[in-house]
Amino acid sequence: MIGSVLLQLSQTGYFIMLAGLFFFPLVVAIITAKDIFYNKNIAENMKIVWFALVILIPLIGPIIYFFWGKSHAAKKNH
Repeated sequence: MIGSVLLQLSQTGYFIMLAGLFFFPLVVAIITAKDIFYNKNIAENMKIVWFALVILIPLIGPIIYFFWGKSHAAKKNH
């Protein structure tokens, strides 16, 4: 009885952990895509490149965009 309860709790823990590992990069990619879409400092052809990077590499792409692409676009137009 106790063993089956512990097994169910551990399976729930794995599910929550795996759901978090899936949804966190997805949420970050969606927020980044929204930022790219509304950023007026980025040329249209570069937006396509950034969208592709963010979608193809869901966690690394947004990090690259926020540290390099966003600041680079702001410096270029000011």
